[in-house]
Amino acid sequence: MRNLSQVDFPFLWVIILGFGIEFLALAGLQPFVVFNLAGRGLVLLGALLNIRLYGMKSMSLGASLNFLVIALNGGKMPVSLEVTSWLGLQKYVELLENNYYPDYTIISSSTLLPFLGDVLPYFSFLFRRFFVASLGDYFLGIGVMLFLVYHLRKEEVKA
Repeated sequence: MRNLSQVDFPFLWVIILGFGIEFLALAGLQPFVVFNLAGRGLVLLGALLNIRLYGMKSMSLGASLNFLVIALNGGKMPVSLEVTSWLGLQKYVELLENNYYPDYTIISSSTLLPFLGDVLPYFSFLFRRFFVASLGDYFLGIGVMLFLVYHLRKEEVKA
């Protein structure tokens, strides 16, 4: 873990600020769409500013894809009810149908770039269940894993 603390990550604060703004938007800061997009935009900017770091190209691509589809769909991530139902996530289908989540919308005929929305099954070994994810989420996850594996395995420089 010491290796992670040695990573020169100069714009990490931009990513943290972005996640903080997203959290505030989810907590009720209005107008939601503006703060949700601002937060996601800062996460994307932070990833791009740190693109030289191992794994950050994949993270930047994922953040770009998610930002694009969310920006084109009223500040909300489109979700496939069909895939959510197919995975047996009926509770989430009902919550989506009742507009419970401020940051998600159901894919419809008016959805722009629906293939970039949450349309892919994802199994979480941590939670031991399926979720619905986007292509951008997959690229983000791959980038995070590449970053962590690279920096955790990196040999220390001996003085």
